[in-house]
Amino acid sequence: MFTGRQFSYVFAILILSLFSVIVIVEIVDKTRLSDPEYDASQSEVKAYNQEIPTVFIHGWKGSERSFRTMFNRLSAHYHGPERAFVVRIDPDSSVTVSGNMKNKRIPLIQILFTDNHASMEQQGIWLRSAFRVLKTKGIDRMNVVSHSMGGKAFTCYLETARNPDAYPKTEKFVAIAAPFDWIGGPNKTDFSLDQLKSNSALYKYRARIPRDLHVLAIAGVNNRHTESDGVVRLQSAFFGKYFFNPEYYSEKIIYGRNAQHSKLHENPAVDQLIADYLWKIKPKG
Repeated sequence: MFTGRQFSYVFAILILSLFSVIVIVEIVDKTRLSDPEYDASQSEVKAYNQEIPTVFIHGWKGSERSFRTMFNRLSAHYHGPERAFVVRIDPDSSVTVSGNMKNKRIPLIQILFTDNHASMEQQGIWLRSAFRVLKTKGIDRMNVVSHSMGGKAFTCYLETARNPDAYPKTEKFVAIAAPFDWIGGPNKTDFSLDQLKSNSALYKYRARIPRDLHVLAIAGVNNRHTESDGVVRLQSAFFGKYFFNPEYYSEKIIYGRNAQHSKLHENPAVDQLIADYLWKIKPKG
């Protein structure tokens, strides 16, 4: 049995020990929070957890090579972008997915049409199949980058996907040299704006496009042409201004020898536009 004096002495020791533990824990916590390396690691984890995948859609007669070198450049010259899934779509709408998303801070997903010269409408149907599969894999949001006819096919998808909850929500769309005003092929230059609108299925159903979609249209003007990349005219690449929400729509022009139509997705200037617009990142120092 403790005497009253002994009890008071033991109680005081316990109180002092408890106080010391609290002080030590507080100092450790403050040290962790003020450690620059600790803060940086926490920021990286947060950025990784919040980043959404970016889907790339090739153009007419495109293949895996269409964006392969862009993927290599993005991975080499920017922190974060890495190839994740490759999604192949067969003519019967069956979808095959290879690759993985694990530990990809900025996942890049490539869409490949086995039949790479089908109509815009057919490719729109195939994209619905592909995006439903991506949804089942836990992808709820995405960005999209397209080249040439891939931009028309994706816009067609937007206008025909009637059940938004079945597909990932598209946050941002970058359309590289998309021939938005083509009517069954290259247009004659003497078509009036009213004629282009009245004959364009994309313009006709523009009200179905989500109004909160952010769009960047990129066009090229190469050395041999004044208003064209050699295949797609500026008017065509920027015809989307008439059906995308102007509040979230912007345009950029790339000039020079490497602004030719098939070279635009090989152009580092286009890489930089994509990296800044989608992910707000700059090239490595």
